[in-house]
Amino acid sequence: MKSFVIAVLLLASAAPAPAPIQAQQIPTTPQDRETVEMELLFIQEIKLWKSLQYHDLVTFNSLLLPDFIEVEKTIQNREQILANLNTCTLVSFNFHNHQTRMLSQDAAVIAYNANSEITCGESHLKGSYNATTTWVRREGKWLVQIHTEIPIKS
Repeated sequence: MKSFVIAVLLLASAAPAPAPIQAQQIPTTPQDRETVEMELLFIQEIKLWKSLQYHDLVTFNSLLLPDFIEVEKTIQNREQILANLNTCTLVSFNFHNHQTRMLSQDAAVIAYNANSEITCGESHLKGSYNATTTWVRREGKWLVQIHTEIPIKS
């Protein structure tokens, strides 16, 4: 799946500029607009993870709400997460079986299975987990409110 995600991202970056949107291409029904919105949110999710992988903490931080929390073994706020990221690097990640649900016009949740490899100093951590990310639209911009991860037992 990692190869698939990388291939999609490479194809997207190598594709020629899209043709101008014509009237018949603009989503007209609420369901079409919601589908487009959900696809754009999943792209934002990938951007979030790519910013971690490239250790781009400015971009990562810009995608989190000030009152962001992460729930894993402990509950951490944005500042705690950013402090931990200074000592660790996301080596690789991949998603599969993602599902996006619009909770309202300004809130959505993305759920997926993921695998990742992280290095923290000399430690190498690999894991598989189920994750959810709750996105909230504030002042026209989608930002992360809550992220959860639950380990998948092998």
